[in-house]
Amino acid sequence: MHAWRYWIGIGAVILLLFIGIGLHQPAPPVFVRSPYLGIEDDPTTTVVVSWKLDRPLPGVVRFGPWTEYEKTGTFSSAVSVSADSGTEDFVYHVPLSGLSPDTEYAYRVDIKVGLASRESDVGRFWTASSDLDHFVFTVYGDTRTYPDRHALVVKAMETDHPRFVVHTGDLVETGGVEMLWDERFFPAVAPLAADAPYLTVLGNHEQNSPQYYEGFSLPSGGGKDGKEWWSVDYGTVHLVGLDTNILTLPHGFRLNREQISWLKEDLAAAKARGERFIFVFFHHPLFSSDLEYAPGNTGLRTLWHPIFKEYGVTAVFSGHCHNYERLVEDGVNYIVTGGGGAPLSGFTADPIPGSVKRAELLHYIRVTISGEQAEIEMVPVGKMEGNSVTQLPPEPFDSLTVPAVQTSPSTLGS
Repeated sequence: MHAWRYWIGIGAVILLLFIGIGLHQPAPPVFVRSPYLGIEDDPTTTVVVSWKLDRPLPGVVRFGPWTEYEKTGTFSSAVSVSADSGTEDFVYHVPLSGLSPDTEYAYRVDIKVGLASRESDVGRFWTASSDLDHFVFTVYGDTRTYPDRHALVVKAMETDHPRFVVHTGDLVETGGVEMLWDERFFPAVAPLAADAPYLTVLGNHEQNSPQYYEGFSLPSGGGKDGKEWWSVDYGTVHLVGLDTNILTLPHGFRLNREQISWLKEDLAAAKARGERFIFVFFHHPLFSSDLEYAPGNTGLRTLWHPIFKEYGVTAVFSGHCHNYERLVEDGVNYIVTGGGGAPLSGFTADPIPGSVKRAELLHYIRVTISGEQAEIEMVPVGKMEGNSVTQLPPEPFDSLTVPAVQTSPSTLGS
């Protein structure tokens, strides 16, 4: 007749066991930076998925063709990630290799610790192909100060569904402050970087910091970690990223000689391969009518502009000046795009020779590759009225259509 006491005792023991298990369970994992994408050396078959956790934990990246995921809700492939494969700050970079060219993929990052788990949102991306000649990418820069303004620019870029994004530097206010990356830059770019790989170049505010190099997967090139300057082919387009801060570094003149030697070899090889378009990206403009920076970086202009002219560079993109300006010098198109969120700046009363169009707006650049031509458009996002942003319709403020470059290398270097 005391059976009820027996069962109450058993229930109490089971309850205590569950409470004990719960008390000893580790805290659920946290994505400090939600998954974002990068490109290394072969975007036709490989894309890099990156994320940051609150502590080192193992994970799994699940992925597969988007068409299959859309039909079944499942992923056909997976890559396991060990807890100790991240950086000292728990940033993980995981290449997804063996992908099919010019194919859309879905992916998700799963993290599990004990009974707790965390799944990222499902992202999607496209691979390239060697002959891909119809696609869109976007370019912008100087996002360092106001993350809310930066987020507006990112939201506008999302509507273009770019294959990838290039940032022309000054991503954050101070490159060595981890909080600025975790709480400002990466939350602002999260909706776009989950679907479009980010390529970046160093601005002066990055200060050549370890956090910059730790944060991004970039193509190989040279300098610090082999990615201070870099290049990669994406379809019929050749992309080059350079470091304009190099002369301020220890042994800067030697490093810049290395960068210039590498640049010439890289551009000659791209021409020999028959790449139809060559785009170069760096932070400090060689030409500018900016109120404080005009006429631009004349020292690097002397060294670099003749190279761009000789090798038929399609267009050169830079930032640093917090405005938009398009210039043409000796047939080379120069685009200054510094309207990503930093305080906007104006222009001199007399623009420098070669200046075609200017604007003091939040904006980004849309580049549309269409076979034998590329259209470069400045898309306005907002204008400042005091401390308030008035959003603008996305009709291009300025546009330029450029033909494919000549591919014969016979006269180069003569």
